[in-house]
Amino acid sequence: MLSRLVLKNSTGKSTITYGEIAANHSPLFDNPAFFLLQSITLNLQNPDISLLFSLLAIDSPSGDEGAIADWLETWIGDNVSDASVRRYGDSLIVSRGRPDVTLFAHIDTTGFTLGYDASLIPIGSPSVTSGDGIRPVGQPSSGSTIKVKSSGEWVLNGVAEAPGSRYVYSAAPEHDANSIWSPYLDNRGGVYAALQCLVRCDSIAVAFTTGEEHSGNGAAVCAGVLYRDLGITQALISDITWHTEHIKCGQGVAISLRDRTVPRQRFLDHVLGIAERSGITFQREIESAGGSDGGYIQRSGNPIDWVFVGAPEKDPHTAREEMSLTDLESMTEMLGALVRGLKKETVG
Repeated sequence: MLSRLVLKNSTGKSTITYGEIAANHSPLFDNPAFFLLQSITLNLQNPDISLLFSLLAIDSPSGDEGAIADWLETWIGDNVSDASVRRYGDSLIVSRGRPDVTLFAHIDTTGFTLGYDASLIPIGSPSVTSGDGIRPVGQPSSGSTIKVKSSGEWVLNGVAEAPGSRYVYSAAPEHDANSIWSPYLDNRGGVYAALQCLVRCDSIAVAFTTGEEHSGNGAAVCAGVLYRDLGITQALISDITWHTEHIKCGQGVAISLRDRTVPRQRFLDHVLGIAERSGITFQREIESAGGSDGGYIQRSGNPIDWVFVGAPEKDPHTAREEMSLTDLESMTEMLGALVRGLKKETVG
């Protein structure tokens, strides 16, 4: 029996299966053991929310992005018929028209490698709590959890796969009319926004990059190709930032003025000017630490300017990240406005 998803709209209810939502790309959505809730109610003010659920159904801890790259190639072929797709390992460069701007959206997530003696080695920087559910990549949950030892080490509590197996959080997505809670909204939210922009903008490039949580190699490879082959020198980082004392969920997309790296000021000022003229509400973020694909682009040696644009989330890298759905739509709208604005205007 398939778990079912109840959709509500102004005309009533219709019911579809998780398998239909995932377009048959993930068996996890057809397994009721994977979903702790038997039904979730979606507000269809944004009818494309099903796309976000499809992305959340696919596992891709850093180094194991093949399944999500395959899915993206298929989805883009089915939905953006005039797009050109190039694949480099599991990173993708997608372009439409004559792009002047590229979005960077990393397709990897945090996760765990099973070590010897049931130890769990972090992939990226997951933030764990004892009792968090985890499962092997590509498999439904069997009830395994994380145990945090007094030494701070993590061990698997449950039936273990072979050492070297990769694990991810097993929690199911939940949401109401305003927010969504799920592991790996970082960066499924950014991928969602990039796909929406790919559909809405007739001249755009998107780099779907690997390894952001662990190495950054995907962004460096894509930056070289984008500059060398397409002549692109402007980039926007489509990623998720953190809810803080100064950057709040529910108050719009954030544009980062800096993190541990700094974008070129003249380009940043240009982006902020377009953002202000767009009329879309946004927040200005200032951080002293952290990073994104922007830092990897900067260190790649390619002369590509970049600015980070992303919705904030609470509880990052945990099994239950939280994001405002209006912030996600604000992020999508802002990225589209910036792509169109940067195409029309040049910066010195």
